[in-house]
Amino acid sequence: MSENEELRQLALPFLSRCSSVKDIVNCGVQIIAYLYGGVPHESLDIIRYRKFANKVLSNSVTFLQVQTLPPTSAAAEQHCKRVFYQIIEWTEETNLNPLDWGWSITNDRLTPIKTTLPAAPDKLLNIIRCKCKTNCDTRRCTCRKHGLECTIACSECKGHLCTNAEKIVFEEDQNE
Repeated sequence: MSENEELRQLALPFLSRCSSVKDIVNCGVQIIAYLYGGVPHESLDIIRYRKFANKVLSNSVTFLQVQTLPPTSAAAEQHCKRVFYQIIEWTEETNLNPLDWGWSITNDRLTPIKTTLPAAPDKLLNIIRCKCKTNCDTRRCTCRKHGLECTIACSECKGHLCTNAEKIVFEEDQNE
């Protein structure tokens, strides 16, 4: 079977409302792994670690931009569920509950669940944090320098009082 045919087969569950969460996640994660150059049956977490190690060991980068790495398995799982939900919403008349498909409600609005696991182990998160007294808007910010958003571990901004914190986009902002 050609690679394109394999990818088509992996995409089929996304077109059927009857697909299970398990099938959606399994097929979606395999597609993402393929896009990141993984070999068959190699987990996204292994691919992520391998790419991380290659970048760090190559000494070609002074800091690692985490957005260049594949997503974790937990993040990919939530993404696949949201993709399925969106495809079914666009192609069929349905009443799927978005809360079952990678969304949560925050401040009376649907918000994507990015992952069900912490961004990194606590030991690492406690090492990388900034102590910026200003807006965290330059590369002097330790978090920004490492390609991370500020978090609650940061001493001053606490991950929400700066320009390097996660942005929450409200629906009316998207329509403008």
